[in-house]
Amino acid sequence: MHDARWMGRGLAVALMLALAGGCSGDETGGGGEGVGNLEALLFVKRAFLVERDGVVSENVTGGNGQTIDYTRYVPGGGLFVLSPPRPNGTLRNLTEEFEDVDINGVDVSFDGTQAVFAMRRAGDAHYHLYLTNIDGSVTPRQLTFGPHDDVKPIFVPGDRIAFVTNQPYTEMGTRADEYNHARVVAQIATIGIAGGDADRVLCAQNLSHIADPFLMSTGEIGYSRWEHLGPLNDVKLFRMNTDCTNMQGLAGSGGKPANSLVQVQEIELGRLVAVATSRRGTIQAGSLVEIDARAEGGFGDIVFDEQRARFEPLTPLVPTGEESPPEGAGRYRRPFPLADGRFLVSWSDGDVNERNELAETAPNFGIYLFDPVTRERTLIFDDPDTWDLYATPVQVRDVPPVRGDTVGPIDPFDYTPTVFGSVDITQTGLNEVVSGAQFDRTPLGDALTEARRVRIIEGFSSEIGGVREFGLTLHEGAAIVGEARVYDDGSWEAAVPARIPYHLQPLDRYGLAIRNQLTWIQGMPGENRRCGGCHEDRTEQVLPRVGTTTLAQQAGPEDFNVAIPERRELPWAGASSGETIQDVLNRNCVGCHDGGANDPFAGRTYMVTATTEEGEELEFQVPYLLLTDEPIDVFFEMDVVSYPASYVSLLYPSAMMGEVTATGDMPPEWVNPGSARRSRLIEVVNVNAEDDASAWAWPTPSHPENIPEFAGTMTREDRLRLVEMADLGGQYWSRRNVDGETNWGELTYD
Repeated sequence: MHDARWMGRGLAVALMLALAGGCSGDETGGGGEGVGNLEALLFVKRAFLVERDGVVSENVTGGNGQTIDYTRYVPGGGLFVLSPPRPNGTLRNLTEEFEDVDINGVDVSFDGTQAVFAMRRAGDAHYHLYLTNIDGSVTPRQLTFGPHDDVKPIFVPGDRIAFVTNQPYTEMGTRADEYNHARVVAQIATIGIAGGDADRVLCAQNLSHIADPFLMSTGEIGYSRWEHLGPLNDVKLFRMNTDCTNMQGLAGSGGKPANSLVQVQEIELGRLVAVATSRRGTIQAGSLVEIDARAEGGFGDIVFDEQRARFEPLTPLVPTGEESPPEGAGRYRRPFPLADGRFLVSWSDGDVNERNELAETAPNFGIYLFDPVTRERTLIFDDPDTWDLYATPVQVRDVPPVRGDTVGPIDPFDYTPTVFGSVDITQTGLNEVVSGAQFDRTPLGDALTEARRVRIIEGFSSEIGGVREFGLTLHEGAAIVGEARVYDDGSWEAAVPARIPYHLQPLDRYGLAIRNQLTWIQGMPGENRRCGGCHEDRTEQVLPRVGTTTLAQQAGPEDFNVAIPERRELPWAGASSGETIQDVLNRNCVGCHDGGANDPFAGRTYMVTATTEEGEELEFQVPYLLLTDEPIDVFFEMDVVSYPASYVSLLYPSAMMGEVTATGDMPPEWVNPGSARRSRLIEVVNVNAEDDASAWAWPTPSHPENIPEFAGTMTREDRLRLVEMADLGGQYWSRRNVDGETNWGELTYD
């Protein structure tokens, strides 16, 4: 049923299509250009019209303002074949026997005869994978089941299907990073075509969403990955083998033209086309960009160089941010390269951004041919009452080689550790400098010669229990799994629990991180993830300094394959067991910094003004430095939160962001989350060397208890706890704050 508003829109679209020589929204239409000699294409109709009480309205909410296409269910779509692929071609609905259908992803088999697709239908609360013949000769066969969503499937070598799932990884539930807060985070899994769920493999986990898998001619699976680690918050490209091993970067580490690269397809080896867009507010649509990830002057079979990928905009008038595009520029979704150099795309004119959600007016995505040379679009099909997406040619294509061992399913209870390591940690391709303590704009390669250990940090999230966020810094949950020795040749190796996300920090003799590596890395059971150096130049081969093997290889990996209770976590206060950061402060600092008569900062405060989403103006008085545990309210992430005075004093100056205004007696950034070396608190407290108690990271003392005539009692261990707190991101909560949520002692990995 259509109201008058929709009749007007339908006539307008019909007129536009008639002028373009296209269809008017009917299932067949009048003439138009085809797609070369292609006989048919497969595509998806996704509904956005919802009828309530006899009135049709538009549903464009439910995650469509985001960059990644989440599981938004609006019934009324379907999977269609258009043959020939032109406006007057014939449509066949491959899902017409199902009711209330929504499709989220589709792919065509290598021989061009079958389609795999993700569908949610009437009576099912989740998306599952189905397989069918494109000629419609069989009833679609359901491949996956269970109380979770499986979307975005693709065929991969080895008679398998890769897809995205929010299946809980352990009894704790799915990942839920510090930024998203939700309890549903998408990861990659695979199944066998014959066995379906009986042959299901969950890949090693990232802390945030993985999306949009695509097949590469190398046989690898490429994918977009939301990288959130402290201040980092963007979508990069990664690749892995079909058995989930060798997860590594592909493009987007630097120089990308937008926050997020999504909906990628390969043009040829090393050349890709993607949608470049904001991290939110664009209905998964954006500008088309060509990516060249091939290394220049590489060696051996190394082809890709994610550090130096080149980006060429193909639609320069289309915004890569959230703003409205110029008239006629619109935004694009899921480009698919054709042999003649053109792309099948979905395109809509107009805003195509969060304004659509605010106005409750959906964009109109139709299917077009896009010529990247002339930048012309040619209409293929458009139904104005649906979004027409994921256009995929029905054709035979080459089967890439199998990458990895996909002979049989991976045992989910295999606890064989992953081995991490470096050939020579001093080898780096990063043009960075290090400052703080003994370093003053020291080139990273030179600073890394002082590395003594590598800190291995596990990332966890609010799957642990009722923790919405881990504090005031946007850093995730963190636990130190171990600190591996760096040998004289720069090598190190460590065996760690498989399947979970980590990041690394090389440490100097003072226990300070030289660099905070802001990329999650992970591995499958038994996998060796040995790199050349600390983000080494991908165009050069890193060899052991002496002989054919490193000193770390000769010694064997250090064993950090430890259960959760054995990993060091740093809760600020309120933990059910073990010491906290507040205990360290009580023991060493509160005697002076308690707001009393002997406190040098007593009475010093600053004022914070914030405006709530409802427009209410709030004021908060924050102490300059008060290290007691009395509760203080502050404004963070559009909410009023309460933390101990010590935590607010030390962390709030770095956490205020743009949502508050601060005036008055402003303190320094006492803690720089993720960098103890740049934290004023750590400089004041100072820390001595592990091999020489008289050598200090900051040679000139700046705190009375470090001056000989004011001999203090603070131990090196207490100083290191504060160093670790800052380097790990200044979290407030840990798993030790949620006693009773899970029996951690029975778990060997997270």
